[in-house]
Order: sequence, then structure tokens, then C-alpha cells
Amino acid sequence: DTARPITIILDGPNYLRWSSAMTSFLKGRKLWRIVTGDKPAPVKRPDETDDSFADRLEDWDSANHRILTWFTNTSVPLVNMHFSRFDLAKEAWDFLASRYTSADLAHQYQLVSTLNRLCQESDQSIDEFHSQMSYYWGLLAVSEPKWHSLLELISEETRRLSITSQQSPFIIAATSSAPPHRSDNSRRPRCTHCHRIGHTVKNC
Repeated sequence: DTARPITIILDGPNYLRWSSAMTSFLKGRKLWRIVTGDKPAPVKRPDETDDSFADRLEDWDSANHRILTWFTNTSVPLVNMHFSRFDLAKEAWDFLASRYTSADLAHQYQLVSTLNRLCQESDQSIDEFHSQMSYYWGLLAVSEPKWHSLLELISEETRRLSITSQQSPFIIAATSSAPPHRSDNSRRPRCTHCHRIGHTVKNC
């Protein structure tokens, strides 16, 4: 479908999948350099006629607006409502990249979310699906040190919550406020002021 060349519809969180598919499509059509800005609008040559320059400019502008149309047709209204202020495909592409690609841990979280949502399409071979997953794992591997730091923080927080949930409120309080010396008759703390068991004078 030339009006909607890829099946993925950009909704924001799936930006990485969409941009990967769109990049591949545009490269296949030899239009990627317009998006990157490496092939800007043509400039009239000194020995060029007005008609010749007008034809070249028209061809370039046609390709540029085809790309903008594809961006619009493969994104939800909340995303493509911003495209009306852009005359260049490069401007729209850069806007999407800055809006939906975060840095550091937020970007890594987006990669993991994308991986979690991946599923093999009915018309997709195992090799194609594997290649798609490998692409995102590769992006995640680039930021591996920071990603490991995030995993360590999550693991430690999970461990602490697990320990806390297994203890009663009394055990948690006793653990945090237990005095250095215990009574010979009980391992529970005894208050030296009221002589009751279960708390210390500090908490009496």
C-alpha cells in the first residue's frame, strides 16, 4: 500500500519499532538521504535554465512531501497533529526522534517495553521475528552498563520488599530498635522505665 507503506502505526511508545520499519522502507526507496538532510532541496546551477531547475526542485519537493504523507498515514492523530507545522520531512523526523527517544535509563526502559510488546505476526517468519528482536537487544546492549545498574536497583528494592512483607510489624520494629543487651529470660527487649517487655525506654 503506497499510502501506508508499513503496517506499524506510530502511537508514541512504539517509536523504536516504527522508526526502524520506516527507515528500512525509505532506504529501499532511495529516499533516506532526504530525511537525514544529506540530500537537501536543490540549488540552481549557474549554467541551468529556469525550467530545468524548476523540474529538479519539483521532483525533490514531491519526494519530500510523499515522505511527510507516509509519516502522517502511519501515525495516530495525537502524533501527526504536529506535522502541519513542518515543510520538510527532516524536520518531522527530528521532531519525532527528540520527542520519543529519551536518554539513559528512560531510553533503556523504552527498549525493554518494546521488547515486551513484540510478538510474531501471522505473516512473519521465525527468522524475521528473530532479527527484529535481535535489533532491539543490540540497542539495549549498547547501554549495558547503565542498564545493569537499573537492574541492580530493581533487584535490591524487590529483595527488601520481599523481606519486609514476610515480617510482622513487631519483628520489624524490634529489629530496628533492639538494645545491645537482652534479658536473660527473654530475647525480647525490656523497658528499664516501666519494666514491660516489648519495647525500650527510648520508645516508652
